[in-house]
Amino acid sequence: MPKEILSAESIEQIHNTAMRVLGTVGVSIPQEEALEVFRQHGVRVDNGRVYLTEDQVMDAIKNAPKQFTINARDPEKSVVVGGGDPVLAPGYGAPFIIDAKEGKRSPTLDDYHNLAKIAHQLQNIDVSGHLIVEPEMPNAHLHMLHAHLTHSDKPIIGSTAGAEGAQAAIDMAGLAFGEKIDKPVMISLVNSLSPLGFATDMLDVLLVYAKAGQPIVIAALGMAGTTAPITLAGVLASQTAELMTGLTLAQYVNPGTPMVFGSTSSNVDMRMGSLSIGSPELSMLICAHGQLARFYGLPSRSGGSLTDASYPDAQAGFESMMALMTTFDSDISFVLHSAGILASYLAFSYEKFILDEEMISMVRRLKQGFPVDESTLAFEVIQAVGPGGNFLQQSHTLKRCRKEFWKPNLCDRGGVAAWVASGGKTAVDRATARWQSLLESHVDPPMDAGARKALDDYLEANA
Repeated sequence: MPKEILSAESIEQIHNTAMRVLGTVGVSIPQEEALEVFRQHGVRVDNGRVYLTEDQVMDAIKNAPKQFTINARDPEKSVVVGGGDPVLAPGYGAPFIIDAKEGKRSPTLDDYHNLAKIAHQLQNIDVSGHLIVEPEMPNAHLHMLHAHLTHSDKPIIGSTAGAEGAQAAIDMAGLAFGEKIDKPVMISLVNSLSPLGFATDMLDVLLVYAKAGQPIVIAALGMAGTTAPITLAGVLASQTAELMTGLTLAQYVNPGTPMVFGSTSSNVDMRMGSLSIGSPELSMLICAHGQLARFYGLPSRSGGSLTDASYPDAQAGFESMMALMTTFDSDISFVLHSAGILASYLAFSYEKFILDEEMISMVRRLKQGFPVDESTLAFEVIQAVGPGGNFLQQSHTLKRCRKEFWKPNLCDRGGVAAWVASGGKTAVDRATARWQSLLESHVDPPMDAGARKALDDYLEANA
């Protein structure tokens, strides 16, 4: 059973308050096509705000599927969102890289290609991503899309660089797949503009993807105390009003569009004035948001390996594990920022990407549990060994010793003497060696030569 932090009565109260906000305060929609869609469906529109009723919202979201598949170029890598297991994607939108040797720096296009290749190689990253970092260059979104489509055959995240960027993602995916896109092949992120609004470019993106039937995460980043009420209940009520406006619009545009009910909200450190994502309040919001998603019958997005630390140190480790464990325990469906993020979403680290993936592997093993049956209870083995014996040479042990336990790629279990002999290498040192090895061994997955040429030509003509 997923972890629950709120009572059923509290969930109802949050829902009722969100509906009250929608009906009396409204949500700003500064885009005429979107406003016209609302008008055509009988929604009250006044001075650029839309005022939805509870019936309008609940009727619209009935059309959104409870689960859906994002199809990959390699069908075995397709993923089901809302199917019970969280779908994990890398960090997103980091303007800086924390280099283990050089410190803070701006990302380059070479970095982007490296990270797309690493994302493809990591077994516990299900979606290759998009906008992992932000290289400063013209038409960067096209280069990023090209990197994901050529270096990986996992599902991707679509561009949100306005309507043109969204359409480019659809066009380029069609070239990679070698066919017109008539099924979900990517998922994209549309953020609200807290409090109680949406930016024009996000609405443009929403309309393009909804018309194409491509899945959309509608997400809020409310900062408790600045762009959202300082109380966590108030954050949830305010952001739910925002999310329901976006979800309803997408269903009006194209009923049945796959949608995800998303949150990255947390509190502001009132001493510093900065967002905190390593806080227990973040984890409480993840848990409560998961409950609200189940209340509405929608897939959820939240959480990840999140931290305020500016380096992949002990703080980054314990904050990220707290957020990640809460994410898994809260039955979150889609996890952006599952690995690599530092500094409250502002930075990405190669080393933390690797360390977080190890942590995800550990948590996934924990969530699998273990079977209890005649074989695993091992009565006959216990009987045969008896008091004072040893189980190491039993056939029961030998048959299972290679697969019974989780095996780390990075964790140090060799003891102090071995650690000293290695030169005292840290987890960060080992992570550096691993990502460099992954890059050296990377081979782009197979792609039809005509499809690859078409993608290359598209990039050259439009970038």
